[in-house]
Amino acid sequence: MPESDFDGPGHTPANDGKKDSICQFANLPLLRVYGFEQVREINAITLARYLVELLFHARVFDRMREEGTIAPDEPFILSGFLKPEAKHIFDSEFDFVANGNGKLTKQLRMRGLASDPLPHLSISRLTLRAPDGCLYAFIGINSSKGPIVGTANLRVTLASPGFLACLGTVATEIAEFAYGMAADNLLENIRLIAEGFGHVVTSTDEVLTELRTLGPLGYTLVMGGGGSRADADLMGAFLEGKGGSRQTG
Repeated sequence: MPESDFDGPGHTPANDGKKDSICQFANLPLLRVYGFEQVREINAITLARYLVELLFHARVFDRMREEGTIAPDEPFILSGFLKPEAKHIFDSEFDFVANGNGKLTKQLRMRGLASDPLPHLSISRLTLRAPDGCLYAFIGINSSKGPIVGTANLRVTLASPGFLACLGTVATEIAEFAYGMAADNLLENIRLIAEGFGHVVTSTDEVLTELRTLGPLGYTLVMGGGGSRADADLMGAFLEGKGGSRQTG
């Protein structure tokens, strides 16, 4: 069966190579989590549970493809697995984007910080992978006090891909959890700004400046995009640092 390995601060990597070799020989996936982020919870789902669900549904998906139930070129997307009582096609507990958009829009309006009737159109997203495999997620939204950004980082590596190798989208699915963490951080930053504690929140300008430095350091794009009204162009700042520019038109 698939394995997850949680490495805390006291972890010694002496046996990691043996675990990797055993899983590779048996064609089993092995996910290695660094730190204690396995207890982090997004939408009442801990990272540990999310990874277990990811592996389980990936196996189910792989078998369905082998049996011809779904097309061989159908991409694996965890949020495509809906709740048993789903009321619509987006009703998945694993859809951190849709759930995050709803919570952010509600928070802005509740706090009186919405600067647009459709705040979700101003949400921009960016997730990067550092050379050591750590994921860095950024999400921004417009407000009446200027754009606000949330950030998060998460390090989960695929020490042995096993049957996940044929799916191709597993790394992106892991990055979705980092995105959910960043959305939660943004929710907290909105609260702090609304309650008069904006001085403790990292400014959007600081985040954009940091993003411009990451490309030359070997950071690579995992996923990203932005609403048509986003004031914080996260993707643009990252591409600018890499010597490129966002394509328009």
